[in-house]
Amino acid sequence: MKRFYLIVELGLFQKSIYPMEGSAIIGRSSRSDIAVSDLTVSSSHARVSYQKGNWVIEDLGSTNGLIFAGERISKKILQPGDTFQIGESTLHFMEKDVLEDAHHLSNTIRAFTEFLKHPSPLLESCNTELGFTTLKDTLLSTQIFNSVEDAEFSKLEAAANLHLLGADQLVIREGDFGRSTYIILDGRVRVFTKDSEGKEIQLATLGANQFFGEIALLTGKLRSSSVETAEESLLSEISYNKMRRLMIQYPQAKDLMQAYLKKRQEDTRKKLAEAGVQDRRRHPRLKERLQIRFTVWPNDTLPDEMISHTYKGTCSNISLGGTQLVVMGPATETFSPGGKLWLRIELPSPWGKFITMGVIRRVIPGEHTVQLGIEFFGSSTSEKKKLKGLIYEED
Repeated sequence: MKRFYLIVELGLFQKSIYPMEGSAIIGRSSRSDIAVSDLTVSSSHARVSYQKGNWVIEDLGSTNGLIFAGERISKKILQPGDTFQIGESTLHFMEKDVLEDAHHLSNTIRAFTEFLKHPSPLLESCNTELGFTTLKDTLLSTQIFNSVEDAEFSKLEAAANLHLLGADQLVIREGDFGRSTYIILDGRVRVFTKDSEGKEIQLATLGANQFFGEIALLTGKLRSSSVETAEESLLSEISYNKMRRLMIQYPQAKDLMQAYLKKRQEDTRKKLAEAGVQDRRRHPRLKERLQIRFTVWPNDTLPDEMISHTYKGTCSNISLGGTQLVVMGPATETFSPGGKLWLRIELPSPWGKFITMGVIRRVIPGEHTVQLGIEFFGSSTSEKKKLKGLIYEED
């Protein structure tokens, strides 16, 4: 029996493997089936699909294209062993003879191990008869999934992506959009947030057989905290659609997940209170809408009408670290995470204008507007003093 995989390498410390089951979108957007955290990749960059007995990759009108052997192409039938570039990421198409009586995840780990020139000790230990832990075993270690039947676990294992990350690699960022859930097969991650001055507050350390990402999964809100690997870690990612179908079929699993969510949120509030966050910030996030103007930091990929335009809009939820913008104007569909802006925000009297640079961390398109999550950087000491005065009500 043969299975096909797409392996994505981003730098030295991040490698991921995706079992190919059907059509998959590759892009920078967290909504993509294969999400690549690379600023040179378009939101929906390319599509891989099975057509007339062949796996085919095609460009979806991306800025930087698909690069095979140094040449930009628009569409190509993939052959086992093909390697190509999307932005700064290298992708490999792999065919593997798999064992029909083996666990699906075991086959994926074996394919991953075979591909890597210097296999990780985590993969080597998982690939032994004694060391291998199925995704089912991991999920069953929590009460939430006890009611799920074997057939459903088999489907989850067949489609599960694997991510092998080195230490200190960011998995999810607070404020980003994303609703997939991550299972830790081996290693450790740390969960943290930041206060208004950018100081990190650690919320939890999670290890093997634990999971994260359930808050965004259940609430539909942006990621409530950041997660970073504390050591080399092997993670399995389950998409929102697959988790949603599971919870519809097994309502008791959703009820237990909701209870687990409540417990985690209470623990987070307790740790924030212990850190004195509420005492230090009389106004954690100002809700007043402030007028803003900004221009876009130019680069070769942006249209001229965007670079030459001064955008106007409003911002809210401001802190020392950043803010949220709602803007209108030309080429708003071109805004993407990683883009840089020159900002001028009209603060209430007596603080005047706050002038700084910002980097886009998230983009939420609307019907006639776009919402941008902005992280401030490069602010002068005098500008920081204005904003701190506003937040703390200091003259």
